[in-house]
Amino acid sequence: MHFPGSADKVEPAIARQAVQWWMELRSGQVSAAQHSAWERWRAAEPAHEAAWQRIESVAGQLAAIPSPLAKAALSAAPQSRQRRRSLQLLTLLVVGNASVLLASRSASWQAWNADHVAAIGERPSWVLPDGGRVTLNSGSAINLRFDAERRVLQLVRGEILVQTAKDALQRPFLVETSAGTVRALGTRFTVREHSDASVEVGVLQGAVELRAIDAPAQLRVLQAGEAARFTRTQVEAAAPLDVNAGAWADGMLVVAQMRLDDFLAELARHRRGRLGCDPAIAGLQVSGAYPLADTDRVLAALSSALPVEVHTYTRLWVSVKPRRTGVWAHGKKI
Repeated sequence: MHFPGSADKVEPAIARQAVQWWMELRSGQVSAAQHSAWERWRAAEPAHEAAWQRIESVAGQLAAIPSPLAKAALSAAPQSRQRRRSLQLLTLLVVGNASVLLASRSASWQAWNADHVAAIGERPSWVLPDGGRVTLNSGSAINLRFDAERRVLQLVRGEILVQTAKDALQRPFLVETSAGTVRALGTRFTVREHSDASVEVGVLQGAVELRAIDAPAQLRVLQAGEAARFTRTQVEAAAPLDVNAGAWADGMLVVAQMRLDDFLAELARHRRGRLGCDPAIAGLQVSGAYPLADTDRVLAALSSALPVEVHTYTRLWVSVKPRRTGVWAHGKKI
């Protein structure tokens, strides 16, 4: 039987899921429920089965992984940098296709070797060499490039909150992104890279200047209370900043009338594994302030406030679905 992709390439995101399953099964601590969940994952999409076929096809290579690497992947702390690197290396092996492998390796190595990295669920903060401060959102990475002429933060992945400081040498302060440059004009601001290669900037205090990398003439200055997206070729018009744009730095996800699927996508940035949303309930509205330190608690709160159920197959695979009729909740049949 032929599975799409089994003979050529496996998408990196699905390869990561397959590797996580492989590691769980290899740990020897898998319950019957987890084993059933793994089988359901394989059957859910042809691409999942293709990824597992690749796992089996390279089983000999996986078994031959140097013991320090295998040990790190199996026994290191779940959010340790050592475990992240080990699992990523295993993923690259499963991806297989040379061009995809090189592209993934390039992006991944940049993140692994960044000066500062935030693991999933972490939001660390550092004082910069000039006395300013940068806070990384979950799963983010940056490089520092401070010299005699410039102060540069390179956003490798994710989202940051920057508080600049006065510089005795009067060096410009820049945030370099894949889409272009953000120049601080004495300010506090956020910068976020999106999956569509656009970059979103929000100004909490002061002002910033945006410049697209392939259209340097397209320059826009944002003032406090404004936000804008830009790509390599275009800078969009400024829009009002969401007043809760920086709440994540305080460990909170604050939303007002957000679609449930968008809310879960945001929450998924702060937890490992897959967090799915049934299309039937994707348009439900979510409002409130939610603590990012305990995403399971957030999901429990959703099931109390909305007609939804949280289905936990394993710690790495959770799905939110419509609530079944005839279920008892809060002493009542719904």
